[in-house]
Amino acid sequence: MSDKLRLLLALLELGPRLKDLLGDKWPPYADELQELAGRAGKGEDPARLRQSLDLLLVRLLAEAPATELVEHLMEDMAAPMAATETVTRRGRVTPLVVPDIVGPSTDEATGVVTIPVFYGTDRARGDDTPAHYFGGARGTPSFGIAEVSVPTHGRDLGELTSPSWWHLEFSANPEKHVILKSVGALGRDTFVTSLKDSLAAADLHDVLIFVHGYNVTFEDAARRAGQLAVDLKFAGRTLLYSWASAADTKKYTVDESTIDWSRDHFETFLQLALGEIGAGKVHVIAHSMGNRAVINTLERVKSWQLPAGAAKLGQIIFAAPDIDRDRFVQLAARFKGCAARVTLYASSRDVALLASKFVHGYPRAGEAGDALTVVDGVDTIDASLVDTSLVGLRHSYFGEKRSILNDMFNLIVQQLAPDQRFDLQVAGDALRKYWSYRA
Repeated sequence: MSDKLRLLLALLELGPRLKDLLGDKWPPYADELQELAGRAGKGEDPARLRQSLDLLLVRLLAEAPATELVEHLMEDMAAPMAATETVTRRGRVTPLVVPDIVGPSTDEATGVVTIPVFYGTDRARGDDTPAHYFGGARGTPSFGIAEVSVPTHGRDLGELTSPSWWHLEFSANPEKHVILKSVGALGRDTFVTSLKDSLAAADLHDVLIFVHGYNVTFEDAARRAGQLAVDLKFAGRTLLYSWASAADTKKYTVDESTIDWSRDHFETFLQLALGEIGAGKVHVIAHSMGNRAVINTLERVKSWQLPAGAAKLGQIIFAAPDIDRDRFVQLAARFKGCAARVTLYASSRDVALLASKFVHGYPRAGEAGDALTVVDGVDTIDASLVDTSLVGLRHSYFGEKRSILNDMFNLIVQQLAPDQRFDLQVAGDALRKYWSYRA
């Protein structure tokens, strides 16, 4: 049974409770749910059905009395089962021992790749278990290495696999699931030295920085960074900047405030990557709300005083950016030319963007359709036909087989322009040219 159908059936089962919560507002939702169930039973096109259900969810999440009930349902479906029931108290685990050279390793028998993710974060410290090493509260900037294992057999490109209760999986399996194995904190100087030595030993002396979006834990951000490195076949070193997202669907405005607070911390982290570790190029992938820290930092790049021989900005990727469209256009004019190439992936089906537009009332830069953002100096790609979520079920409730990662590989690794990439075709006109995915 598909995730789409499971969620639809679960909402139907919640009907009586939703009716009590919504009162007179419930009948229209009941009618729409019944209609969706009928369409699902008749085998309607999954993409159209998914879009209808996504829009219904956005509206249900706006109904205050029903918000918590619906959110719990979606979180229950999306959240992985705990990898372990053991809680280790702070101070009772052996600290991560960082070798002289830290690099990826592959188990040839199983195909499991272990990736070191060099992280910077401004999250507050949690306990000593990897899953809760950092929480959702604000803290002081810190650095370290997160060890992530990624299976390569039986996993679709872009899939962030986790144990699933409906598959009767109650613990994490390295051969099936992307796992955060360990987290080790390092002082800033040790972090720079370790990363510099690791990068010098790499096949490629570039680094890739991932900045996650709204409603993401440190654990999921680290897992996604490791999975990106493997799926993109990135031969350099992978970095993560994890800002203090509350990782709570009810705290969208809290995350909005925090990403603004975090901007200076990210700017310092990016300067470190450019100027202190011996990198050749620095590539950045930002998703959803995380784009705000990146774009507000790029606005000031031209004023920086970096050391001689500093790295250059390579590919800057805005994936479904949750930024006011008009604000994006303003800032794009200021950072034009600061990187080798800037790419924007837009979508008309990203649930987080639909909800954000509902809250703000103005188009988001990551939207496709009539509000598609086309600006000089940025390659805009309408990616509505593929998955732009980058965080699995937390932002896109139904996974797609096609992912923007295919195109990112051609962009970052192959260094191909849009007109050289097979999946893309030119769209628009001479004054407003952009690219779209081939059907």
